[in-house]
Amino acid sequence: MDQSDLLGFLVITLNCNVTMVGKIWLIFMVLLRMMVLILAGSPVYQDEQERFVCNTLQPGCANVCYDIFAPVSHLRFWLIQSVSVLLPSAVFGVYVLHKGAELAARRSHRPEDASEDHDAPELTPGARRRLTVPDFSSGYVVHLCLRTLTEAAFGALHYLLFGFLVPKRFSCTHPPCTSVVDCYVSRPTEKSILMLLVWAMCALSFLLTVADLVCSGLHVPSEKGWGCSSLALRADELGRGYPTDTALSSSRGAPRHRRCSPPFSLILVQ
Repeated sequence: MDQSDLLGFLVITLNCNVTMVGKIWLIFMVLLRMMVLILAGSPVYQDEQERFVCNTLQPGCANVCYDIFAPVSHLRFWLIQSVSVLLPSAVFGVYVLHKGAELAARRSHRPEDASEDHDAPELTPGARRRLTVPDFSSGYVVHLCLRTLTEAAFGALHYLLFGFLVPKRFSCTHPPCTSVVDCYVSRPTEKSILMLLVWAMCALSFLLTVADLVCSGLHVPSEKGWGCSSLALRADELGRGYPTDTALSSSRGAPRHRRCSPPFSLILVQ
C-alpha cells in the first residue's frame, strides 16, 4: 500500500471510532471555545493588573490585594482548562492512529505465501472497496469519562476561585494594607459578560460529553450510529495488507473490527 492509502486508512479508523456527538464537541471546542478565549479574552485581560487601582499609596498593598482578588489570571485559567479538557481526546486520537498504523504495518508485511492461498475466496472489486478498521469503543468511553471528570473538576475550581461575575469593587484588609482598602477593576461589565459566556461554553461542553458518554454506553455501534458496524476478522482470510468484506469471519475468538460505510470507503490499489 502506498502512503495515501495508509493515510486514508488511518483517517477512516479515527472517523469510525468517534461518534457524531464527539465530532460536534470537537468543532465546538476548536472553533468556538478556543477562538473566544484567544480573540476576545486576550484584549480584555491584557491590562488586568495595570488597571487594578486601589485608593491607597501604601507600598505593596495594591499587589497583595490583586493577588487575593485573582490568585490565578482568569485568561490563563481558562486556557489551561480548555487544554486540559482537550488532552484526553488528543491522547485517544494519538492512540487510535498509533494502533491503526501498527495494524496496517503488520498486515502489509505478511508473508507472500499467505496471499497465494488458493482456498481463500477471490476478492471482487466491490469487496476491495470496503475496509475493516479496529474497534476502540472501550477506549473511547474511558476517554469520555476522563473528559467529564476534568470538566467537572475545573468547573468546581472556577467557582471557588472566581464565582460567576467580576465585581466592580473589591475590598481588601490584608497586610501590608493598614486599613480597609477599596480596589476597582477595569471593565468589570465586559469581563462579567465574558465570564458568563465561558460558563455557558463549559456547561455546553459538559452536557455534550455526558450525552456522548450515555450514547456510547447504551448504543451498540452500527452504520446508523457511529458509521461503522462491528465485525469479526480472521487473520488467514486477509487481502493484501488490509481486510475486506470477504475476509470476515464469525469466529468467537476473533478481534472485533468495524466496517466503514460509504462514503468513507478507501479503494485499495492491487
